[in-house]
Amino acid sequence: MDETYEARPKRNLGGPIPNILTAIVLLLTLVAGSVLGAMFLNPYLPFNPYPPPTLPATLAWPTQTNTPEIYLPPTWTPTVGGPTAGPTETETPLPPTETPTVAPGTSETPTGGGYEFAASTPLYRQNIQNLEGCNWLGVGGQVFDTNGAPILGLTVHLEGDLSGGQLISTDAVTGSDEFWGPGGYTITIYDRPLALDQTIWMQLIDTASGLPLSDRYYLTTYDDCMKNSIMLNWNQQP
Repeated sequence: MDETYEARPKRNLGGPIPNILTAIVLLLTLVAGSVLGAMFLNPYLPFNPYPPPTLPATLAWPTQTNTPEIYLPPTWTPTVGGPTAGPTETETPLPPTETPTVAPGTSETPTGGGYEFAASTPLYRQNIQNLEGCNWLGVGGQVFDTNGAPILGLTVHLEGDLSGGQLISTDAVTGSDEFWGPGGYTITIYDRPLALDQTIWMQLIDTASGLPLSDRYYLTTYDDCMKNSIMLNWNQQP
């Protein structure tokens, strides 16, 4: 028995939709390629999300400048036996020198001004030679001859105005206080530190004749417990 089969029509699965999708993909591919190509040619385009850093400006080569030549002046040869001589310079006399003023804490006259002895520069320190501590103000030291040996038996005189018209006049003999060494002396000025600006003075005197051996030395003191002990030596002038 022959069976007759009827051919069934085939179903079209493509249709227009795949073609449209294919066209869209091709179009997007072309756009993406164009964008990438543009960014490749110019990476500084505004739509590039990762632009490269800006390069610094290129340094230009220095331009060549002409340095002017330096010409030395021609050598001058003096003429011998010229008709006239040039003007001679006249010396201007120097002005007279001024007499130096006496600095604070120094003698009235310079060293060697006719006196046999001169005071040295005073040294200030804390009182350690007695138990008075800060409740004391004094001066001491030694007297030396030209060979540096201490001299005993001379009088050191201190006189002046302490404060408010309170006067002082006292003496000490060299060799009476060995705290400073052989020939040492110590004079108590006050029972506490005082700031005195050369209102008291000291002088070395020959004990036997009473004649001054040094100029008056005006002393400066301080209201400071670290400077209430003053060392003042006297040196014989050569």
